[in-house]
Amino acid sequence: MTAPNTDRHLTLPYEWAEPVPLKTSLQRAREVFATLLNLLAFAFESVPLWWETLVAQFVTPSSKNISGQTALVTGGANGLGQSIAIALAKEGCNVAVVDVDETNARETVANLRRYNVSAEAYKVDVSDYEAVRQLGRDVERDLGPVDILVNNAGILPTSFSQDALPSHIERSMGVNVLSSFWTTQTFIDSMIRRRKGHIVAISSIAGYIAPGWAKTYATTKFALRGFMDALEDDLYLRGQANHVHTTTVFPFAFNTRKQAISLLKASSGLTRLPIYEPAMVGETVVRAIKTNQRKVVVPEVLKPYQLSIYENLPIKIRQLLTRTMAQGEVKLVD
Repeated sequence: MTAPNTDRHLTLPYEWAEPVPLKTSLQRAREVFATLLNLLAFAFESVPLWWETLVAQFVTPSSKNISGQTALVTGGANGLGQSIAIALAKEGCNVAVVDVDETNARETVANLRRYNVSAEAYKVDVSDYEAVRQLGRDVERDLGPVDILVNNAGILPTSFSQDALPSHIERSMGVNVLSSFWTTQTFIDSMIRRRKGHIVAISSIAGYIAPGWAKTYATTKFALRGFMDALEDDLYLRGQANHVHTTTVFPFAFNTRKQAISLLKASSGLTRLPIYEPAMVGETVVRAIKTNQRKVVVPEVLKPYQLSIYENLPIKIRQLLTRTMAQGEVKLVD
């Protein structure tokens, strides 16, 4: 079920806005002068911020205590989600495991309780708006208000031919993107009221480097990256940036679903991609939560700004780099 449509701006017929009035030369000159003054003020005010950013590169960030907090992990029954749930339980968090795989969700919960924390399993399709709203009520009843929301649920490509299937595209958009809208809308108001919270999204290296063999997946991960950037700015504009934090994680491939990993290993040129164990990635995610990191790449030796440089390289340079790292052209085997 999708969210109810209450957007009055979608009504027809389409109406043109009023024409933009022309400005005189004097008005344009005044605007340019005002802009230059603003830029000058920015230059002076940004100096201590640049210094703070530089120093932070060489200082170990302080770590916050998350013991006793309630965390919710979507896609928490298997793979990376399960590893994140375990890492959170080790820190003393009570954990809500949300997944369509109820059997493994319950097994994960049984494992989490060994760490002397409360844990509950919830069978929910997080692409369903109404189901997520009900999830919010159920979790608050069972475990209390959610302090840490981890949007991990996602659909991985298990076949290159999937990329052209409308059903796969729609399902991927629902689980990989829309679910983060629904969960964030459900839990953020409580975080703001309590002036305490952390929202995490598991994007992908494909959220910076879009592979042509996984267009649907890359599109969803770019969308998730954009959503988190906008959410961070929204919290800043609301005056909540120091109370409700965000973290976006960009991992390379990790060793979870067999079909997806087999697909990479069978395709020439993709075998050099680093593949990490989910336990290591999960520990990295929780460490990023504890230190309030905005963005983190796995492996951590890479930094988000380096990926930004890559995506802004001239296209032929990027293509050459891809061929070089892949030791030739990428040949897909479905």
